[in-house]
Formats: sequence, structure tokens, C-alpha cells
Amino acid sequence: MSQLTAEVRAPMIIEAVGCAGRRLVARLAARSSQESLAARFFLPASRRVGRPLLELLPGPAEGRAYLAMDDGRPVGLVNVVPDGRREVEIAVLVADRWQHRGIGRALLEHALADPRWAGQTVHAAVRPDNIAVLTLLRSLGRPMRLVDHAPGEYHFELGTQADTQAEAPRLAG
Repeated sequence: MSQLTAEVRAPMIIEAVGCAGRRLVARLAARSSQESLAARFFLPASRRVGRPLLELLPGPAEGRAYLAMDDGRPVGLVNVVPDGRREVEIAVLVADRWQHRGIGRALLEHALADPRWAGQTVHAAVRPDNIAVLTLLRSLGRPMRLVDHAPGEYHFELGTQADTQAEAPRLAG
């Protein structure tokens, strides 16, 4: 009996900076379906994501954009944007053909390990029907709580790694 398995390897992760970074992000957007892009921007799946929104993908100057690369091709993106209060907002996009291969998790773990974000509380907005991202956030091993919701979106707060370590003895005892 033979079993087909997809080869899963750790992607190379780079920080997307300057014109070259913007070009790589544009290549990733071109590899992503309208459904994936609509989910990233909280739009109805039937609405086409236009150029003005796509130009937001590299993120603002005070934030960082990290790209997952596979054989020189951008396959995933995570944006980390500080809000000035020891908190950051994260957003993830993975090209359709590379979804469910650990790319999003690798991106988030890499980005959140960056010393610039150490000790900061992480915020994420997720569509309630985006089970893959909800599962991804839960898999990070950080305390996670729903802090707000609106029609079609949940807003979560993920604690720091220090919160996780402080909570472990309390849960064990």
C-alpha cells in the first residue's frame, strides 16, 4: 500500500524591504486567489481585491513584513505592525498552493521571535469562518482570548511567551 505525502520543508524567511520587497509581495499576491486575498482584507469572496488594497500588503513603514520563500518564490507573508502601546497587530497571507503546509506558522513564529516584538501583546483579526487561521493562532502556544467581535470578524489577543510560562505552573498546581 503506497501513501502519497507532500514534502514539507522549512521555508526561508526574509524581511521584505524596499522596492525589491514590494515586488516580491506583488508576486505573492499574484499567486493568491481572490478568495484568499478577500479573506486577508475581510471582503466578501465575490469582491475583487483591487490595486489600492494590494499596495497595502507590504505594510506601513513602522511595521515589518516577512516573506516565506520557496525556491526563490514568495509563498507567504506576515505583517507585524506596532500600535505604540507594547502591542502589535499581525496579519497573514499564504498563497493557495502552499496553504496547510506550515508556512503561516513558520512565518508567525519567525516574526514573533524578532526581538523588536519581545514582550508585546499580539492582536489578530480573523473571519469566524477562517478555521485554518483560528487553528494556526491556537497552535502558537500563547494564551488567546477573544477581546471583541463584530459581524464577520473576531478580534483576538495573544499573550506573550512570558504569559505562557507564568501560566504553566498555575495550571499544573
